[in-house]
Amino acid sequence: MQVSRPDIPSIVAGIAVLALGAVLLLDETGVLELSFGLLAPVACAAAGAILLANGLSRRSD
Repeated sequence: MQVSRPDIPSIVAGIAVLALGAVLLLDETGVLELSFGLLAPVACAAAGAILLANGLSRRSD
C-alpha cells in the first residue's frame, strides 16, 4: 500500500493565503496599521515561498 505524499506547493500556498488574510483582517479591525509599502514585500515573500516550494517539490520527484 502506497501512502501518498502531501502536495507541498499547495500547502505552502494555502498557508501563505491564510497568513495574508489574517494580516488583512488585523488591518481592517485596527490592530495593525498597514500601508502599501509594508504589504508589497509581504506579498512578494508569499509568492516567492510558493515558487520555492513548487521548484523544490518538482526537483525531488
